[in-house]
Amino acid sequence: MAGKQDLNKMYEVKVSLSGSQPLIWRRVQVPRDLTLHQLHQVIQAALDWDDDHLHEFKIGRKRYAPLMEWGTDFDDSTVNEDIVRLNGVAKPKAKFVYLYDFGDSWQHDIQIERELASKSPARQARCVAGENACPPEDCGGIYGYYDMVDVANDPQDEEYEHTREWLGEDFDPTHFDLDATDRRVSRLKI
Repeated sequence: MAGKQDLNKMYEVKVSLSGSQPLIWRRVQVPRDLTLHQLHQVIQAALDWDDDHLHEFKIGRKRYAPLMEWGTDFDDSTVNEDIVRLNGVAKPKAKFVYLYDFGDSWQHDIQIERELASKSPARQARCVAGENACPPEDCGGIYGYYDMVDVANDPQDEEYEHTREWLGEDFDPTHFDLDATDRRVSRLKI
């Protein structure tokens, strides 16, 4: 049985969007014993994704994903993410991959940077740092996103109006709002 002291242990985790330049990333603090499904929820909130697509974690040689009615999403070797705890498969300094939306192929590099004691008695995740706006979903992956950013910066492009409407008139690819992101993350029930 874990002591009360163990219940307040957290992992500080860096989530980086592969292929982004400048790097799009978030640093979150999570209970080290949360399930991989709960980590998925934290990543979705930290990046302001909509959780409309399939996902999986690749840790070592194993794949972890949601259990579907008919089994896992691909094959029998995929492990149900709902029953796997983060500290059971990864320790500080570990690196692994989180894939989201297999059509757009958003690959995220995950690194557990360190273990730390929680500063709060409440069991919650927090976002403590990050940089750059997250791409909108369904924009064609990282290359599609950067194409959209280029078009949105060129009023002469024939797709300019449509792209500005898609991204929003006030979209700034360098903007990151830590307070809003932390509010989304800390509201999660984990």
